[in-house]
Parts: sequence; structure tokens; C-alpha cells
Amino acid sequence: MSTLVCSYMGTVDQVFTSEQVIRLTGVSRRRLTYWLDRQILSADVDAARGRGRVRLWSFSNLIEVRVALALRDEVSLQLLRKIVSKLRERGLTLPLAEVRIVVVQLGRGSRVVIEESDGSWAEPLSGQGVMKLTLPLDEYERELAEAVVLDRDQQRQPGRIVQRRGRLGSTPVFAGTRIPVSAVRRLLSAGWEAERILAEYPGLAEADLRAAADEAAQAV
Repeated sequence: MSTLVCSYMGTVDQVFTSEQVIRLTGVSRRRLTYWLDRQILSADVDAARGRGRVRLWSFSNLIEVRVALALRDEVSLQLLRKIVSKLRERGLTLPLAEVRIVVVQLGRGSRVVIEESDGSWAEPLSGQGVMKLTLPLDEYERELAEAVVLDRDQQRQPGRIVQRRGRLGSTPVFAGTRIPVSAVRRLLSAGWEAERILAEYPGLAEADLRAAADEAAQAV
């Protein structure tokens, strides 16, 4: 018997695009699209916009993608779909990031067992896939958290202001950060020197301060 632990209490508060999901998890675009179409995975935000579609993913969604990749290496796609479907029937919105699953090898087949809320184990389904490994969820979380920071740093563009719907009330922020432009504008208006502002917000650069000042001038 081997245990797959899938239990994540999210601490990374960030929204990711599908491009970031592909970069951070290593899933192929084709496989991600296929899993979305088959409802094996879902994004927190998935809405049509014009002729296209907007998908935004949470960190918990990233964990699900990572777990699905590991599971798919060991069990059939049919079994993976059954596991996800059964867990969603139980009211779980992020099934691959919320429960503990044990896959038991039985000769040439396997049996999937799920831990109940009272600590007992139940067999809601069975399948033909065979798995004998422990998925290091803590390691996945650490790897992804580190990848998020690295990706954010690489995507950081000092001097650029962005505004994302639903994030901080759609308040303009400096690209790659959660720092509102209005906060820096207030400090500039209060006569704070650049060095003092950068000490207050270490994630900013002088280009960000100039961008805030330019925006304030344009607003006059």
C-alpha cells in the first residue's frame, strides 16, 4: 500500500495565468486543455470574454495540476476522472488538493481508498491503474512557491503600472507586486524622499516612483 497525501491550506495569495501554470508546473498546453475539457481540472476563474476565454488560477489550482501530473504517470485517465468526479460529488471544490488518497496494489489491479472526515477509510471506486509511490506534496508546495517567487522576479518590470480586475478592488499596482500606486503617491505628496519610500517598500525601484509621479501629474 502506498499513500498519496493531498492536503493544502493555501498561503500563497496570487493569481496565475494559464501561461504561468504551464511554466510553473511543467504541464503541456495540450494536456492542460484536455484536462480542462474533461473537467479533471478547473481554474478559479473561467469565463468567456469576446471571442476568447479568460482563465485565472489560484496556488491551490497549481497544486492540483502538480498532483494530477503525478497521478497520471501511475493510473489511467479513466481512473483519474473517476477519482475527481467522486470527490466533487462529495462537495470538494479542489479535490486533488484537499484529501488524502491511498492507492492499494492488488495483484494486477489497484484499489483507490479515500480518507473520510472521521479518519476512517472508504473505497468509493476501483480501477486498473497500479501505483506504488508516495507523492511529496510538501515538496511540491515548496517547489511551486519558490517557482512563483522566481517567476514573479523574472516578470517584474520596474516603472510599469497594471490594473487587474478583482485584485485589490481593481486598484492600480506596480507590476509584479501588490503595492498600490496610490500609497506611493500619498507619500510623494507628503514630501517623502525616494530613499525613505524605497526603504518602506523594498520591492520597489526608483522607476516605480517616477511612474507614480508621472501618473499623479497626468491626473492633475
